[in-house]
Amino acid sequence: MRAIAWERLEAWVRKENGTSPKKLITRDTQLYNDLDVDGDEAEDFMEHFFEEFSIDYGDYNFDHYFVPEGFSPLEIFLLMISKKKRASYDRPPITLGMLYQAALDGRWDCARLDSLSSLSQA
Repeated sequence: MRAIAWERLEAWVRKENGTSPKKLITRDTQLYNDLDVDGDEAEDFMEHFFEEFSIDYGDYNFDHYFVPEGFSPLEIFLLMISKKKRASYDRPPITLGMLYQAALDGRWDCARLDSLSSLSQA
C-alpha cells in the first residue's frame, strides 16, 4: 500500500472538477450524483486520475460505472415507459473513497472498490 494523503486527492478532485472549496466532499461523495461528473467529462476525469496517481487500470471499465453520452429519441421514449430499460442504465457509483483506495493500492480492482461503494450506501 502506498502513502497518499486524503488531502492530496481532495485537492486534486477540487482542481480537476472545479469544485468550490466551500462544498463539503467526503469519501462518500459520488462523482456522478454529487459532483456531476458524467459522459465525456467522466472519461477525461478518470483518465487524468489514473495518470495523476500512477494507477494501474486493472479491470477498470468505463461502461461499468458510466452511461455513454448520446441518446436517440427512441431510447428516451423507452426509458420513460420501461423499468427494464431504466434498470439497464443503473451503474454502481464511483465515490471519492473508491478513488482514494485505488490510489493507495496503485491499482483498480472492481470487486474490492465496488464493495466499498455498497458499504457506504448501506
